[in-house]
Amino acid sequence: MAPLSIGSKNPIVAALKKDVLDIVAPNLCHGTVRLDPSEGSLFYKKNESSEARFLDFASGNLKDEDIQRLVEASERATFGRNNEDILDESYRKAWKMDASQFSSQFDVSKSGILDIVHDQLLRYAKSTKNIEAHLYKLNVYGPGSFFKAHVDTPLSDKLFATLVIVLPTIHAGGNLLLGEDGALLNFDSAKRVYDPKTKAPRVAFVAFYSDIEHQVLPVESGYRVTLTYSLHFSVFNGPLMLKSLSSDSFTTVLKSFATAIASPSILPKGGALGFGLLYRYPIDPKNTNLREFTGALKGNDALLRAVCKFLGLEPSVKILYSEPDGDTFLSDEVTYGEDISDLYGDGIPLKKRMRDAGGKLVVGYGDSASSFKLPVLWVTQPSEMVTTDIAYVTYGNEANLSFMYGDLVLAATFPAYRQRVQHLKKKFPHMLTKKELEDIETALEDFPEEEEEEEKEKEEESDED
Repeated sequence: MAPLSIGSKNPIVAALKKDVLDIVAPNLCHGTVRLDPSEGSLFYKKNESSEARFLDFASGNLKDEDIQRLVEASERATFGRNNEDILDESYRKAWKMDASQFSSQFDVSKSGILDIVHDQLLRYAKSTKNIEAHLYKLNVYGPGSFFKAHVDTPLSDKLFATLVIVLPTIHAGGNLLLGEDGALLNFDSAKRVYDPKTKAPRVAFVAFYSDIEHQVLPVESGYRVTLTYSLHFSVFNGPLMLKSLSSDSFTTVLKSFATAIASPSILPKGGALGFGLLYRYPIDPKNTNLREFTGALKGNDALLRAVCKFLGLEPSVKILYSEPDGDTFLSDEVTYGEDISDLYGDGIPLKKRMRDAGGKLVVGYGDSASSFKLPVLWVTQPSEMVTTDIAYVTYGNEANLSFMYGDLVLAATFPAYRQRVQHLKKKFPHMLTKKELEDIETALEDFPEEEEEEEKEKEEESDED
Protein backbone atom coordinates (compact mmCIF):
# COMPACT_ATOMS: atom_id res chain seq x y z
CA MET A 1 0.00 0.00 0.00
CA ALA A 2 1.50 3.34 -1.03
CA PRO A 3 1.73 6.22 1.44
CA LEU A 4 -1.57 8.06 1.66
CA SER A 5 -2.35 11.73 2.11
CA ILE A 6 -5.70 13.38 2.56
CA GLY A 7 -4.17 16.39 0.81
CA SER A 8 -6.55 18.91 -0.65
CA LYS A 9 -9.59 16.93 0.57
CA ASN A 10 -9.00 18.51 3.96
CA PRO A 11 -8.63 22.33 3.80
CA ILE A 12 -6.52 22.45 6.97
CA VAL A 13 -4.03 19.95 5.57
CA ALA A 14 -4.05 21.75 2.23
CA ALA A 15 -3.22 25.03 4.01
CA LEU A 16 -0.43 23.38 5.98
CA LYS A 17 1.07 21.89 2.85
CA LYS A 18 0.82 25.20 1.01
CA ASP A 19 2.60 27.06 3.81
CA VAL A 20 5.39 24.50 3.85
CA LEU A 21 5.90 24.61 0.10
CA ASP A 22 5.41 28.36 -0.38
CA ILE A 23 7.95 29.40 2.22
CA VAL A 24 11.13 28.32 0.50
CA ALA A 25 14.17 28.51 2.72
CA PRO A 26 16.98 30.35 0.93
CA ASN A 27 19.17 27.92 -0.97
CA LEU A 28 21.40 30.61 -2.48
CA CYS A 29 22.73 34.08 -1.73
CA HIS A 30 24.77 36.66 -3.62
CA GLY A 31 26.26 40.11 -3.28
CA THR A 32 29.42 42.21 -3.49
CA VAL A 33 32.13 43.34 -1.07
CA ARG A 34 34.80 46.00 -1.42
CA LEU A 35 38.19 44.73 -2.55
CA ASP A 36 40.86 46.19 -0.28
CA PRO A 37 43.98 47.32 -2.21
CA SER A 38 46.13 45.09 0.01
CA GLU A 39 44.14 41.97 -0.99
CA GLY A 40 44.01 42.32 -4.76
CA SER A 41 47.15 40.42 -5.76
CA LEU A 42 47.09 36.95 -7.24
CA PHE A 43 50.39 35.05 -7.58
CA TYR A 44 50.61 32.11 -9.95
CA LYS A 45 52.98 29.85 -11.84
CA LYS A 46 52.63 27.28 -14.58
CA ASN A 47 54.68 24.57 -12.89
CA GLU A 48 57.36 24.05 -10.24
CA SER A 49 60.18 25.18 -12.51
CA SER A 50 58.52 28.32 -13.86
CA GLU A 51 58.78 31.82 -12.47
CA ALA A 52 55.95 33.18 -10.37
CA ARG A 53 53.88 36.00 -11.85
CA PHE A 54 51.18 38.12 -10.30
CA LEU A 55 48.10 40.13 -11.21
CA ASP A 56 46.71 43.03 -9.17
CA PHE A 57 42.94 42.91 -9.41
CA ALA A 58 42.57 45.91 -7.08
CA SER A 59 44.47 48.25 -9.38
CA GLY A 60 41.68 48.62 -11.92
CA ASN A 61 44.33 48.67 -14.66
CA LEU A 62 44.30 45.02 -15.78
CA LYS A 63 44.29 44.48 -19.53
CA ASP A 64 43.24 41.44 -21.50
CA GLU A 65 46.85 40.65 -22.36
CA ASP A 66 47.67 40.48 -18.62
CA ILE A 67 44.99 37.87 -18.07
CA GLN A 68 46.02 36.09 -21.26
CA ARG A 69 49.31 35.21 -19.54
CA LEU A 70 47.27 33.64 -16.74
CA VAL A 71 45.41 31.63 -19.36
CA GLU A 72 48.71 30.42 -20.85
CA ALA A 73 49.73 29.11 -17.43
CA SER A 74 46.39 27.31 -16.95
CA GLU A 75 44.97 24.02 -18.22
CA ARG A 76 41.80 23.29 -20.15
CA ALA A 77 38.96 22.90 -17.66
CA THR A 78 37.38 19.48 -17.23
CA PHE A 79 34.15 18.48 -15.48
CA GLY A 80 33.08 15.48 -13.42
CA ARG A 81 30.93 12.70 -14.80
CA ASN A 82 30.55 9.25 -13.20
CA ASN A 83 33.58 9.89 -10.98
CA GLU A 84 35.75 10.76 -13.98
CA ASP A 85 37.25 14.05 -15.18
CA ILE A 86 35.99 14.70 -18.71
CA LEU A 87 37.47 17.14 -21.21
CA ASP A 88 34.77 18.10 -23.71
CA GLU A 89 34.78 21.65 -25.02
CA SER A 90 31.32 21.20 -26.52
CA TYR A 91 30.06 21.04 -22.92
CA ARG A 92 32.57 23.18 -21.07
CA LYS A 93 35.05 25.59 -22.59
CA ALA A 94 37.22 27.34 -20.01
CA TRP A 95 40.60 27.22 -18.25
CA LYS A 96 41.44 26.07 -14.75
CA MET A 97 44.28 26.30 -12.26
CA ASP A 98 44.53 24.05 -9.20
CA ALA A 99 44.96 25.65 -5.78
CA SER A 100 48.58 24.42 -5.61
CA GLN A 101 49.51 26.63 -8.58
CA PHE A 102 48.32 30.00 -7.28
CA SER A 103 47.96 32.08 -4.14
CA SER A 104 45.44 34.87 -3.67
CA GLN A 105 45.80 37.63 -1.10
CA PHE A 106 42.02 37.87 -0.92
CA ASP A 107 40.94 36.43 2.44
CA VAL A 108 37.38 35.12 2.16
CA SER A 109 37.14 34.67 5.94
CA LYS A 110 38.03 38.29 6.75
CA SER A 111 35.92 39.68 3.91
CA GLY A 112 32.65 39.03 5.75
CA ILE A 113 31.30 36.87 2.92
CA LEU A 114 31.14 33.73 5.06
CA ASP A 115 29.09 35.60 7.67
CA ILE A 116 26.64 36.62 4.94
CA VAL A 117 26.50 33.07 3.60
CA HIS A 118 25.97 31.70 7.10
CA ASP A 119 23.09 34.05 7.82
CA GLN A 120 21.41 33.47 4.45
CA LEU A 121 21.89 29.76 3.67
CA LEU A 122 21.32 28.80 7.29
CA ARG A 123 18.49 31.24 7.81
CA TYR A 124 16.54 28.96 10.17
CA ALA A 125 19.43 27.08 11.63
CA LYS A 126 23.07 27.48 12.44
CA SER A 127 25.87 25.10 13.21
CA THR A 128 27.58 25.20 16.57
CA LYS A 129 30.77 25.38 14.50
CA ASN A 130 31.66 27.91 11.82
CA ILE A 131 31.42 27.38 8.09
CA GLU A 132 34.74 26.45 6.50
CA ALA A 133 35.62 27.55 2.96
CA HIS A 134 38.06 25.29 1.11
CA LEU A 135 39.65 26.93 -1.93
CA TYR A 136 39.22 24.52 -4.81
CA LYS A 137 40.11 26.09 -8.15
CA LEU A 138 40.67 29.21 -10.17
CA ASN A 139 38.76 29.38 -13.44
CA VAL A 140 39.11 31.71 -16.40
CA TYR A 141 36.36 32.21 -18.96
CA GLY A 142 37.46 34.13 -22.07
CA PRO A 143 35.56 35.14 -25.20
CA GLY A 144 33.34 32.23 -26.24
CA SER A 145 33.88 30.30 -22.98
CA PHE A 146 30.87 28.66 -21.29
CA PHE A 147 29.75 25.78 -19.10
CA LYS A 148 26.47 24.02 -19.85
CA ALA A 149 23.89 23.16 -17.18
CA HIS A 150 25.20 20.77 -14.54
CA VAL A 151 25.14 19.87 -10.86
CA ASP A 152 28.43 19.87 -8.95
CA THR A 153 30.02 16.53 -8.15
CA PRO A 154 30.27 16.18 -4.33
CA LEU A 155 33.92 16.38 -3.26
CA SER A 156 33.22 15.36 0.35
CA ASP A 157 30.40 14.05 2.51
CA LYS A 158 30.72 17.29 4.51
CA LEU A 159 30.11 19.53 1.49
CA PHE A 160 26.85 21.46 1.65
CA ALA A 161 27.35 24.42 -0.70
CA THR A 162 29.57 26.04 -3.32
CA LEU A 163 30.92 29.60 -3.20
CA VAL A 164 32.01 31.37 -6.39
CA ILE A 165 34.06 34.58 -6.08
CA VAL A 166 34.23 36.72 -9.23
CA LEU A 167 37.31 38.93 -9.30
CA PRO A 168 37.05 42.43 -10.84
CA THR A 169 37.80 42.39 -14.56
CA ILE A 170 36.16 44.17 -17.46
CA HIS A 171 34.05 41.61 -19.30
CA ALA A 172 30.63 41.10 -20.87
CA GLY A 173 28.48 37.99 -20.73
CA GLY A 174 29.42 34.96 -18.67
CA ASN A 175 26.27 35.21 -16.54
CA LEU A 176 25.88 32.48 -13.92
CA LEU A 177 22.39 30.95 -14.10
CA LEU A 178 21.03 29.03 -11.12
CA GLY A 179 18.09 26.71 -11.61
CA GLU A 180 16.65 25.69 -14.95
CA ASP A 181 17.40 28.51 -17.43
CA GLY A 182 18.15 30.86 -14.52
CA ALA A 183 14.79 30.35 -12.78
CA LEU A 184 16.44 30.95 -9.38
CA LEU A 185 19.04 33.58 -10.32
CA ASN A 186 20.59 35.25 -13.35
CA PHE A 187 23.86 36.61 -11.94
CA ASP A 188 25.54 39.14 -14.22
CA SER A 189 28.95 39.59 -12.61
CA ALA A 190 30.10 42.08 -15.28
CA LYS A 191 27.74 44.68 -13.81
CA ARG A 192 28.73 44.01 -10.22
CA VAL A 193 32.53 43.92 -10.01
CA TYR A 194 32.92 47.71 -10.20
CA ASP A 195 31.05 50.28 -8.13
CA PRO A 196 28.62 52.03 -10.52
CA LYS A 197 29.44 55.47 -9.08
CA THR A 198 33.10 55.41 -8.02
CA LYS A 199 34.20 52.60 -10.39
CA ALA A 200 36.14 51.11 -7.47
CA PRO A 201 36.82 47.37 -7.91
CA ARG A 202 34.62 44.98 -5.96
CA VAL A 203 34.40 41.24 -5.47
CA ALA A 204 31.10 39.66 -6.50
CA PHE A 205 30.02 36.37 -4.94
CA VAL A 206 27.36 33.69 -5.25
CA ALA A 207 26.85 30.82 -2.80
CA PHE A 208 24.39 28.01 -3.43
CA TYR A 209 23.51 24.55 -2.22
CA SER A 210 25.46 21.88 -4.02
CA ASP A 211 22.37 20.19 -5.49
CA ILE A 212 21.30 23.23 -7.54
CA GLU A 213 21.66 23.01 -11.31
CA HIS A 214 23.73 25.88 -12.74
CA GLN A 215 25.45 27.03 -15.91
CA VAL A 216 27.75 29.77 -17.21
CA LEU A 217 26.57 31.57 -20.34
CA PRO A 218 29.12 32.36 -23.08
CA VAL A 219 31.47 35.26 -22.39
CA GLU A 220 31.07 37.89 -25.09
CA SER A 221 34.25 39.91 -24.45
CA GLY A 222 37.02 40.21 -21.89
CA TYR A 223 37.83 37.61 -19.24
CA ARG A 224 35.80 36.40 -16.28
CA VAL A 225 38.10 35.16 -13.49
CA THR A 226 36.68 33.22 -10.54
CA LEU A 227 37.81 31.51 -7.35
CA THR A 228 35.69 28.50 -6.37
CA TYR A 229 35.35 27.31 -2.78
CA SER A 230 33.61 24.28 -1.35
CA LEU A 231 31.72 25.14 1.85
CA HIS A 232 31.67 22.71 4.75
CA PHE A 233 30.38 22.62 8.29
CA SER A 234 33.29 22.41 10.73
CA VAL A 235 31.56 19.38 12.25
CA PHE A 236 28.90 17.94 9.92
CA ASN A 237 27.08 16.08 12.70
CA GLY A 238 26.99 19.13 14.96
CA PRO A 239 23.48 19.99 16.17
CA LEU A 240 21.70 22.77 14.34
CA MET A 241 19.83 25.20 16.55
CA LEU A 242 16.90 27.39 15.63
CA LYS A 243 18.18 30.83 14.76
CA SER A 244 15.14 32.96 15.49
CA LEU A 245 11.66 32.13 16.71
CA SER A 246 10.44 35.51 15.51
CA SER A 247 11.02 34.67 11.85
CA ASP A 248 7.92 35.42 9.75
CA SER A 249 8.35 32.11 7.94
CA PHE A 250 8.66 30.17 11.17
CA THR A 251 5.61 31.91 12.64
CA THR A 252 3.48 31.24 9.54
CA VAL A 253 4.27 27.52 9.49
CA LEU A 254 3.95 27.31 13.28
CA LYS A 255 0.40 28.69 13.10
CA SER A 256 -0.54 26.19 10.38
CA PHE A 257 0.78 23.31 12.50
CA ALA A 258 -1.15 24.57 15.54
CA THR A 259 -4.35 24.68 13.47
CA ALA A 260 -3.72 21.10 12.33
CA ILE A 261 -3.15 19.98 15.92
CA ALA A 262 -6.44 21.59 16.96
CA SER A 263 -8.42 19.87 14.21
CA PRO A 264 -10.23 16.66 15.29
CA SER A 265 -10.48 15.59 11.63
CA ILE A 266 -6.71 15.06 11.34
CA LEU A 267 -5.41 11.76 12.75
CA PRO A 268 -7.90 11.77 15.65
CA LYS A 269 -6.39 8.57 17.09
CA GLY A 270 -2.82 9.72 16.59
CA GLY A 271 -0.07 8.73 14.18
CA ALA A 272 2.63 10.76 12.48
CA LEU A 273 3.11 13.68 10.11
CA GLY A 274 5.43 12.77 7.25
CA PHE A 275 7.61 15.00 5.10
CA GLY A 276 9.71 14.06 2.10
CA LEU A 277 13.17 15.62 2.29
CA LEU A 278 13.52 18.69 0.09
CA TYR A 279 17.28 18.48 -0.45
CA ARG A 280 19.89 15.94 -1.42
CA TYR A 281 22.44 15.13 1.26
CA PRO A 282 25.81 13.54 0.42
CA ILE A 283 25.49 10.71 2.96
CA ASP A 284 25.14 6.93 2.91
CA PRO A 285 22.31 5.97 5.29
CA LYS A 286 24.05 2.64 5.96
CA ASN A 287 26.97 4.52 7.48
CA THR A 288 25.03 7.33 9.15
CA ASN A 289 23.56 7.74 12.60
CA LEU A 290 20.08 8.96 11.69
CA ARG A 291 19.45 10.44 15.11
CA GLU A 292 22.52 12.67 14.76
CA PHE A 293 21.74 13.41 11.11
CA THR A 294 18.32 14.76 12.11
CA GLY A 295 20.19 17.71 13.61
CA ALA A 296 22.04 18.39 10.36
CA LEU A 297 19.07 19.12 8.12
CA LYS A 298 19.09 22.34 6.11
CA GLY A 299 16.70 24.84 4.57
CA ASN A 300 13.02 23.92 4.73
CA ASP A 301 13.90 20.51 6.14
CA ALA A 302 15.47 22.28 9.13
CA LEU A 303 12.49 24.63 9.39
CA LEU A 304 10.01 21.74 9.59
CA ARG A 305 12.12 19.96 12.17
CA ALA A 306 12.35 23.15 14.25
CA VAL A 307 8.59 23.78 14.16
CA CYS A 308 7.77 20.19 15.10
CA LYS A 309 10.33 20.21 17.92
CA PHE A 310 9.02 23.54 19.22
CA LEU A 311 5.50 22.07 19.42
CA GLY A 312 6.71 18.87 21.08
CA LEU A 313 5.95 16.60 18.11
CA GLU A 314 9.29 14.73 18.35
CA PRO A 315 10.64 14.92 14.77
CA SER A 316 13.24 12.47 13.51
CA VAL A 317 14.69 11.25 10.23
CA LYS A 318 13.53 7.73 9.44
CA ILE A 319 13.78 5.31 6.52
CA LEU A 320 10.62 4.61 4.53
CA TYR A 321 11.00 1.15 3.00
CA SER A 322 8.78 0.10 0.09
CA GLU A 323 8.07 -3.62 -0.16
CA PRO A 324 7.57 -5.17 -3.64
CA ASP A 325 3.91 -6.02 -2.90
CA GLY A 326 3.11 -2.41 -2.03
CA ASP A 327 3.40 -2.22 1.76
CA THR A 328 5.61 0.49 3.25
CA PHE A 329 7.43 0.50 6.58
CA LEU A 330 9.04 3.21 8.70
CA SER A 331 12.24 2.36 10.52
CA ASP A 332 14.34 4.39 12.96
CA GLU A 333 17.52 2.90 11.55
CA VAL A 334 18.85 0.87 8.66
CA THR A 335 17.35 -2.61 8.50
CA TYR A 336 19.77 -5.35 7.48
CA GLY A 337 19.00 -8.26 5.19
CA GLU A 338 19.83 -10.91 7.76
CA ASP A 339 17.18 -9.44 10.07
CA ILE A 340 14.30 -10.02 7.64
CA SER A 341 15.50 -12.94 5.50
CA ASP A 342 13.48 -16.17 5.43
CA LEU A 343 16.54 -18.44 5.45
CA TYR A 344 14.79 -21.68 6.33
CA GLY A 345 11.54 -21.46 4.42
CA ASP A 346 9.50 -20.88 7.57
CA GLY A 347 6.93 -18.92 5.58
CA ILE A 348 6.88 -16.04 8.06
CA PRO A 349 5.26 -13.03 6.32
CA LEU A 350 7.52 -10.09 5.56
CA LYS A 351 5.25 -7.85 7.64
CA LYS A 352 6.03 -9.87 10.76
CA ARG A 353 9.74 -10.01 9.96
CA MET A 354 9.81 -6.22 9.55
CA ARG A 355 7.86 -5.87 12.80
CA ASP A 356 10.39 -8.05 14.63
CA ALA A 357 13.18 -5.90 13.15
CA GLY A 358 11.63 -2.76 14.64
CA GLY A 359 9.78 -1.39 11.60
CA LYS A 360 6.25 0.01 11.63
CA LEU A 361 3.69 -0.67 8.91
CA VAL A 362 2.55 2.62 7.35
CA VAL A 363 -1.23 2.72 7.06
CA GLY A 364 -3.59 5.31 5.70
CA TYR A 365 -5.42 8.21 7.26
CA GLY A 366 -8.35 6.99 9.35
CA ASP A 367 -6.73 3.68 10.32
CA SER A 368 -5.97 3.02 13.97
CA ALA A 369 -2.51 3.23 15.46
CA SER A 370 -1.02 0.27 17.30
CA SER A 371 2.37 -1.06 18.37
CA PHE A 372 3.00 -2.02 14.72
CA LYS A 373 0.66 0.08 12.59
CA LEU A 374 1.38 3.78 12.15
CA PRO A 375 -1.10 6.05 10.35
CA VAL A 376 0.92 8.70 8.49
CA LEU A 377 -0.38 11.89 6.96
CA TRP A 378 2.12 12.96 4.27
CA VAL A 379 2.21 16.75 4.29
CA THR A 380 4.81 16.58 1.53
CA GLN A 381 5.19 13.34 -0.36
CA PRO A 382 8.28 11.13 0.10
CA SER A 383 11.03 11.95 -2.37
CA GLU A 384 14.17 10.20 -3.56
CA MET A 385 16.65 12.75 -2.21
CA VAL A 386 18.53 10.15 -0.14
CA THR A 387 17.97 6.46 -0.86
CA THR A 388 19.11 3.07 0.40
CA ASP A 389 18.20 -0.60 -0.09
CA ILE A 390 18.04 -4.00 1.60
CA ALA A 391 18.94 -7.32 -0.01
CA TYR A 392 17.16 -10.18 1.73
CA VAL A 393 16.41 -13.88 1.14
CA THR A 394 12.90 -15.20 0.46
CA TYR A 395 11.99 -18.85 0.22
CA GLY A 396 9.49 -20.42 -2.13
CA ASN A 397 10.41 -23.70 -3.80
CA GLU A 398 13.99 -22.43 -3.46
CA ALA A 399 15.86 -19.52 -1.94
CA ASN A 400 15.69 -16.22 -3.86
CA LEU A 401 17.31 -12.84 -3.39
CA SER A 402 14.86 -9.92 -3.15
CA PHE A 403 15.34 -6.19 -2.69
CA MET A 404 13.48 -3.53 -0.77
CA TYR A 405 14.26 0.14 -1.38
CA GLY A 406 14.09 3.01 1.08
CA ASP A 407 14.00 6.81 1.16
CA LEU A 408 14.95 9.05 4.06
CA VAL A 409 11.97 11.06 5.34
CA LEU A 410 11.24 13.33 8.27
CA ALA A 411 8.49 12.01 10.54
CA ALA A 412 6.96 13.75 13.56
CA THR A 413 4.91 12.03 16.26
CA PHE A 414 1.30 13.25 16.17
CA PRO A 415 -0.49 12.25 19.41
CA ALA A 416 -4.16 11.36 19.67
CA TYR A 417 -6.52 14.32 19.66
CA ARG A 418 -7.21 14.66 23.38
CA GLN A 419 -3.53 14.43 24.35
CA ARG A 420 -2.26 16.87 21.74
CA VAL A 421 -4.86 19.60 22.26
CA GLN A 422 -4.39 19.49 26.02
CA HIS A 423 -0.66 20.05 25.43
CA LEU A 424 -1.44 22.85 22.97
CA LYS A 425 -3.80 24.61 25.40
CA LYS A 426 -1.31 24.34 28.24
CA LYS A 427 1.86 25.38 26.41
CA PHE A 428 0.62 27.64 23.61
CA PRO A 429 -2.78 29.16 24.50
CA HIS A 430 -1.73 32.45 22.85
CA MET A 431 -1.63 30.68 19.48
CA LEU A 432 -5.35 29.90 19.56
CA THR A 433 -8.26 32.25 19.04
CA LYS A 434 -11.20 32.29 21.42
CA LYS A 435 -13.33 30.48 18.85
CA GLU A 436 -10.65 27.80 18.32
CA LEU A 437 -10.52 27.18 22.08
CA GLU A 438 -14.32 26.88 22.19
CA ASP A 439 -14.28 24.47 19.21
CA ILE A 440 -11.69 22.33 20.99
CA GLU A 441 -13.87 22.03 24.09
CA THR A 442 -16.84 21.05 21.94
CA ALA A 443 -14.81 18.48 20.00
CA LEU A 444 -13.40 16.90 23.17
CA GLU A 445 -16.91 15.77 24.11
CA ASP A 446 -16.70 13.23 21.26
CA PHE A 447 -13.35 11.79 22.42
CA PRO A 448 -13.07 9.31 25.31
CA GLU A 449 -10.80 9.78 28.27
CA GLU A 450 -7.34 8.21 28.05
CA GLU A 451 -8.12 5.06 30.04
CA GLU A 452 -11.05 4.17 27.80
CA GLU A 453 -8.95 4.89 24.69
CA GLU A 454 -6.09 2.71 25.95
CA GLU A 455 -8.51 -0.18 26.49
CA LYS A 456 -9.66 0.10 22.87
CA GLU A 457 -6.07 0.09 21.64
CA LYS A 458 -5.31 -3.09 23.58
CA GLU A 459 -8.31 -4.77 21.95
CA GLU A 460 -7.15 -3.67 18.50
CA GLU A 461 -3.63 -5.00 19.13
CA SER A 462 -4.95 -8.35 20.31
CA ASP A 463 -7.00 -8.60 17.11
CA GLU A 464 -3.79 -7.96 15.14
CA ASP A 465 -1.98 -10.84 16.77
